[in-house]
Amino acid sequence: MASTLVVGAVVAAAGPSNAETSDEIDAGGAPNVSTRDTLIGDLGGLRPAATSHGLTFDAVAVGDYSIVLDGGAEPRATAARYLTEAGVELDTAAAFGWPGGTLRASYLGFHGDNGNLDSGDIQVYSNIDETPLDAFYSLWYRQDLFDERFAIKLGKMDANEDFAYVDNGDQFLNSSPGFSPTILAFPSYPDPATAIALFAKLPGGTYARAGIYDGSSLNGRRTGTRGPDDFLGDDSDRFSVGEAGLKYTIDDLGGRVGVGYWRHDGDFTRFDGGTEDSSKGVYVVWDQSLYDDPSSSFAIDGFAQYGQADEDVSELASHIGAGIQITGLIDDRPDDITGLMASRVDFSDAPGAGFIEEHETAIEVFHAIQVTGWMALKPDFQYIVNPGGMGSKTPRSSLCTARSRSSHDRPGMAAWV
Repeated sequence: MASTLVVGAVVAAAGPSNAETSDEIDAGGAPNVSTRDTLIGDLGGLRPAATSHGLTFDAVAVGDYSIVLDGGAEPRATAARYLTEAGVELDTAAAFGWPGGTLRASYLGFHGDNGNLDSGDIQVYSNIDETPLDAFYSLWYRQDLFDERFAIKLGKMDANEDFAYVDNGDQFLNSSPGFSPTILAFPSYPDPATAIALFAKLPGGTYARAGIYDGSSLNGRRTGTRGPDDFLGDDSDRFSVGEAGLKYTIDDLGGRVGVGYWRHDGDFTRFDGGTEDSSKGVYVVWDQSLYDDPSSSFAIDGFAQYGQADEDVSELASHIGAGIQITGLIDDRPDDITGLMASRVDFSDAPGAGFIEEHETAIEVFHAIQVTGWMALKPDFQYIVNPGGMGSKTPRSSLCTARSRSSHDRPGMAAWV
């Protein structure tokens, strides 16, 4: 609602507009809510008028209802929760004639049950699960330079928008396809952080990027609800990450591989009782289009991930995951998406770590039903082996979740929604 009011104010200040609505009209002459791409449509031409002045707004609402079918920490337990995000984005070229600039601000809120407490898994089977919060989630500015070959981004932001992500895993509910759970105190949901990041597009499809973030969430500070104070403070609260990779095309099928390195300069307690003044790790991400039917929407896209951390201080020593997403599997459902993935984490076997089992493995299958252009319903099933690594206490867990997603969004919304 706040972003809608902002849009209205800007358009009113800009004066009359000749922009026309693109909403489809039903037989009665009213906008057809069931067929348009966004929930609130063009608002009678208000949205395209704002866009012509460089201002766009987006909103998304995600709701999950889950039940633990078997096993886990609380068998037969249920959880209901919802997440909302609303944002405003300004293109400085359209607004002021300043090329290459993008300014974004957004709100995010989560309310309801934390279903992860019922499942007992360490990978977090629903990627919106958290304790309730309301946050001024992001406020950042990005400037592209030299024909978009270089960019700088600074402000409060989610690191997973720029690092450690896989595009072809964005529809899964499990958190691990979002980013490798081996990355300690990663400044992502629910705790983005103040940061500065640099991006470079290099010849031949190669790229490089690096960022320095406020890493004080390691010490219990909720950076998602805080400003830049800790970013300017102690060096021990720094989280640094770099990634280099290659975007390529083989037989008209696109792919991307990236290799990343991260380091946190905080003080870590070792499982054996000692201390370390930093922790670090590596990750690998791979996206690959596997099949794309030129005569229909049918497509198969895959991803793979790997992560490794210091098992003397990290509960997770390594992670490997892979999966596929199939678009248009059913002939008369061209926009539906079906997914299957598996993700395994190996627990630390360092003295004092306390895990009974060697690993936790999550298997997930879903089918996302595109009800309208702006609403999707997603039944999801997950089977988790050795949730939490506690042996006979929780040997397995099977869960069902029904997710709904309604949006009026921008391209590139965060992968976890």
